[in-house]
Amino acid sequence: MAITHQQQSIIIKSHSEGHLDRAIAHLAGVSVSTVRRYRKRLGLPTKCTTTKRGKIGERHTLEVATLRGLKAEMREGHNASFDLYVSDRRVDAKTSMQLANGKWRFRLPTRRRSYYGQYEYTKDYASDCDVVVLVALYPDGRTPDFYMLDSRTLPTSVTIRPGGPYAALKNDWHLLEKEKEDTLAA
Repeated sequence: MAITHQQQSIIIKSHSEGHLDRAIAHLAGVSVSTVRRYRKRLGLPTKCTTTKRGKIGERHTLEVATLRGLKAEMREGHNASFDLYVSDRRVDAKTSMQLANGKWRFRLPTRRRSYYGQYEYTKDYASDCDVVVLVALYPDGRTPDFYMLDSRTLPTSVTIRPGGPYAALKNDWHLLEKEKEDTLAA
C-alpha cells in the first residue's frame, strides 16, 4: 500500500517523538504493518523495548558463541521460527532483564500472540528449534549469563535465581559445543 507524503511525514515525526508503531499507525491513518514497512525503509529503529531487548540477547548469544570458537550466524527474517544457527543447531534466544528481586523470568508458552496481539498461534519449540538459550541481562550492563535448554524438554515458564534449579546450567554451553567436541575427536 502506497502512502501519501503527509502520512510518511507523520510516521517520521511520530517516531522521533518516541511513539510505538501502533500509535503511529493510528496517527497516520495506516495499518501497523504499513508503519513497520515504511519505518524499516526509512532506517528508523523500533521503539518497542521488548523487541530491542530480544535483539540484544540474540547479538550477545552470537558474540559469545563466536568467541567460544563455535560456528554461529544470525537467521534472517523477523518471523523466523528460530533466531540463530550455532554449531549447525537451530537456536531460539529468549531474553529477560534481571528483576528487582534478583531473578529472571522467562515465559515460553505454547500459545503466543502475534507481534501486535492481533491473533494467536501455536509455538512448538521442539519442532522449531533444537536449543533455547535464555539470556539473562543485568541492569548495570555487565556481560549477561546464558542458560541452554533442550527444546524437547522445555517448560512453559522458567524462573532463574541464584541457587535455583537452573543454576547448574549457567554458562554451560555443552549443548552447543557437542559438534566441536565431535570434530576434535575425529
